[in-house]
Amino acid sequence: MTNLDGRLRASHSDRDAVIERLRVATGEGRLSLEELEERIERTQVARTYDDLRAITADLPRDDAGLAMLGAGGAGGVGGAGSGVLELRTKHGEVQQKDYWVVPPRIVASCSSGTVKIDFTEAVCSHREVLLEATCGMGTILVTVPRGWTVWIDSLTTNMGTIKNKATEPGRPDAPVLRVTGKVGLGTLKIKYPRR
Repeated sequence: MTNLDGRLRASHSDRDAVIERLRVATGEGRLSLEELEERIERTQVARTYDDLRAITADLPRDDAGLAMLGAGGAGGVGGAGSGVLELRTKHGEVQQKDYWVVPPRIVASCSSGTVKIDFTEAVCSHREVLLEATCGMGTILVTVPRGWTVWIDSLTTNMGTIKNKATEPGRPDAPVLRVTGKVGLGTLKIKYPRR
């Protein structure tokens, strides 16, 4: 770790890196969704490196010294985590919404519950995002911003329903969401946000 003064002001990229670490920690089972939301709110208003350190102080560091400031001496919070967001539920509801950093791969799985993924306010720096959806009798609801392209790729269903209502032509500079997986008796719906 570079010994940066904790009183120095944090940048947007510093806050984004902390949010990514929190998301990874949630996927690993270290934080609940409620804790994730609370810590993301704290991260978004953090002003200094010390403020950011306090938010991840109880999380283990990765091999690159995650949760330590000054990656490569540049003043950022290091590491990108696993690059996979896992949202799984049997009978309850899991949501990923509001401001969040999109990884290149998302795994959504539900038995009879609901998984909601809303990309509307998310930050996505990837050209392509893979969503692996597995739905028994539940519902997976995906909301994408206008301009995104959605490709249904190797998606099968037994007696369930697959609805892609996000069919407008995408912008060339916007992400492509590729959806794969299996729907049993449930529903997978992809849509735009309400205007």
